[in-house]
Parts: sequence; structure tokens; C-alpha cells
Amino acid sequence: MTITLPIEQDSFLNRLIELGRFTSRDEAVAEAVRRLAADESVTWLNPAPLSQDEADQVYAADAAWEAVEQSLAGLAGPES
Repeated sequence: MTITLPIEQDSFLNRLIELGRFTSRDEAVAEAVRRLAADESVTWLNPAPLSQDEADQVYAADAAWEAVEQSLAGLAGPES
């Protein structure tokens, strides 16, 4: 496999190898791909925003639930 990098990234990669962070370019690229895969796997932490239809469905009025809330409202003590 051949990978072409911009000069800045190539220099950075060479510097990491010279400093002993990686023993080879292959090792450095494999680590970069591993980190990218890890980052991509946590997309559930940042889900896409709801569409307007989804938001309307989630936040739509629910008469049955509102009745439950009203019945429970009297159980709470007086507000301070």
C-alpha cells in the first residue's frame, strides 16, 4: 500500500519515528487508523440532531401522561 502525505504530515511522522515514538511508518499509520476507528465508534455520544418530525413526535402532547402528572401533582408537598 502506498500512502502520500503532505510535507507537514510527512515531517511530523518522521519526527515521531526519530524520537522513538514509533519504530516504522507502518506502525505509525496503523496507530492512526486504530485511533480513527476508536473515535468513529463513539459517535453514539454525539448523535445527529433530531429532525423536526422526530422532535414533534418526542415532544408531542400525551393526554394520558398529562393525566398521570396531574394526579401526582397533589402528592407533592407545598412549594417552598
